[in-house]
Amino acid sequence: MTCSLSSTRSSWPRCAPKRPPSVPGAEQEAAMVYRPEPDDRAERLQDALARARRDGVVIHGAGNFARALRRACEGQGIPVRHFAVSAAPTTAEVDGVPVSALADVPAALRRSPLWIGVYNRGADAELTALRQAGLAAGFDEVRVPQEYFGWVAEAMGWRFWLAPLQAYAGAQAAIETAYGILADDESRATFAAMLDFRRALALERPLMPSPELQYFPASLRRYVAAGCVYLDGGAYDGDSIRQAAALLDLGRVYAFEPDPDNYARLAADLARQPLPAVCLPMGLSDSNAFLRFNAGAGEGSSLDPQGDSTIQVTRLDDLLVHERVDFLKLDIEGNEMPALEGARRLIASQRPFLAIAAYHRWDDLWRIPAFIHGLGLGYKVSLKLHETNSFESVFYAYH
Repeated sequence: MTCSLSSTRSSWPRCAPKRPPSVPGAEQEAAMVYRPEPDDRAERLQDALARARRDGVVIHGAGNFARALRRACEGQGIPVRHFAVSAAPTTAEVDGVPVSALADVPAALRRSPLWIGVYNRGADAELTALRQAGLAAGFDEVRVPQEYFGWVAEAMGWRFWLAPLQAYAGAQAAIETAYGILADDESRATFAAMLDFRRALALERPLMPSPELQYFPASLRRYVAAGCVYLDGGAYDGDSIRQAAALLDLGRVYAFEPDPDNYARLAADLARQPLPAVCLPMGLSDSNAFLRFNAGAGEGSSLDPQGDSTIQVTRLDDLLVHERVDFLKLDIEGNEMPALEGARRLIASQRPFLAIAAYHRWDDLWRIPAFIHGLGLGYKVSLKLHETNSFESVFYAYH
């Protein structure tokens, strides 16, 4: 299909059939293509940057992301006039900048743009609602992180799926191919809606998460083998293993968790479970190496060249030679693609059910389905969104 958005940018994509040549080996008689209207915002966004430098900005939020945004703005010559928060603040200043409830921002400051400095999966952080709240408070220009991130990306570093808007133009062919790989209409609609949201093309309505359980959606459990050997990459404290044990017929568990604090809780939890389980304090990647790591961040601990500790990572192809694996789950803070590369032989020989997090890197949304399809194993690939703001999205691959 060729998809376009309505002129108000507020609706789901409208699609018309099209037969593209870009999906090698696709079984569909007519595949799908995600193709939004041409993006003509470059000049308007440059005007918005000039206005921010001239008038300064108010940042909605006062947490870690908002404070990092303030520092990045300073580096771009953008004065931060004020922090605004949704509820009554507990302090009068944050980093030397005044803070007040959004409704109490002085009228003179409402002539400055409002930049939303809240970025997480919480229901109270839903970006389209925060944008509407800013407009309702009297700001005539409200920017979500997707719109301004390109101006501050170098200073703010990796922020999950955020990327400069102009980067998407160079990925259009890969995006269209990935869209055509998806196996069902719901997945294609989710893919298109997530892209439109991430590109700030559809900000009038929130993304709608799936009602199904993350990693173990009821509609796909029939594809999981009985006596399942379950491998959890990014096992955290065992939360997803507990869910798997309650919902699946498990035979054995392999659990990988490199963060020391998380691993201690994981091992203690699995010791109480009546499951054959192997716990490994390691990360997964495409090489066997020792890498820098940011530890102590709970479920957000991740690889980082500037990290405060070192962990061992391994290739699944080297560690589990000829071992049975029926279910492979990866939620490893942006290292999903290297881990998949390091598991090519395992996937080809065992053909496990796959549940792969899709929200840590901006281009994972098309690189992961392309990788799975490129294995040539006949996998069907579906996409489900499980939280707000396109976080907690997962690709599922099954036979």
